[in-house]
Amino acid sequence: MYLADLTTTDVDKLDRRLPVIIPFAAIEQHGPHLPTGTDTFITEGLLRRLDARNPDNILWLPVQRFGSSSHHMPFIGSLTLTSRTFLDTARELVECFFAHGFTRFILLNGHGGNQSLLNVAVQEARLGAGNVTADRDRSELKIIHATYWVLAAERFAEIRDSEPGGMGHAGEMETSVMLALHANLVRTDCLEPDGEEQRCRFDHKDMLEPGKVGQFRLWNEWSRKGAIGDPTVASAEKGELFIEAAVDSIAELVDEFKAGRIG
Repeated sequence: MYLADLTTTDVDKLDRRLPVIIPFAAIEQHGPHLPTGTDTFITEGLLRRLDARNPDNILWLPVQRFGSSSHHMPFIGSLTLTSRTFLDTARELVECFFAHGFTRFILLNGHGGNQSLLNVAVQEARLGAGNVTADRDRSELKIIHATYWVLAAERFAEIRDSEPGGMGHAGEMETSVMLALHANLVRTDCLEPDGEEQRCRFDHKDMLEPGKVGQFRLWNEWSRKGAIGDPTVASAEKGELFIEAAVDSIAELVDEFKAGRIG
């Protein structure tokens, strides 16, 4: 069920143990061939597919469109929240539904720059604002964070045609999914590989092979036009496979979360 479509009476009738999915994405540059709303379009598209399978299984909120994207600011059109604003937003969205009696939350992520902050947001929400030890009043609150391509990494690896490095940002996967969801927004005449090669074995390759050390690099330090990867091998058919793999993985996580085997 999509919150924005429901009335307050509809929401009040829901089981307070129903998992509440709070999705996070971004508005930021995605090279010359994909729109700035790519992460938001994809995240919402996955949730609509998930909702269509079993609308009574989850309650999902509108996608939080503004994320942690300071690394993309060298490219025009990108928007970002500061880390503290992002964390406060995430925690306060949880607090709203926790105040309404809901106790199970999945912070679903569709943008790489949000990952580390969402881990912190889970901790802050679980403990309560300003607390350094667990608040006993929050013993019933169960909350996890998940990034869709991490959940579906094994399936994605089977679908991809590009070599490692081809699915970094606006590369094979995101371009394929956008061709499946919003082909009219993809500038197919601008597709070209971009991004530097892995510099050493500790460095980042792509979203399925992240780096082994923490580092912060501005996007223009390792991309000429904003993309990282190879969008030239993308296709709408492949996009559908990526979508189904991601939705399958999110659905499995929801089931495990409801069963109490995670969180």
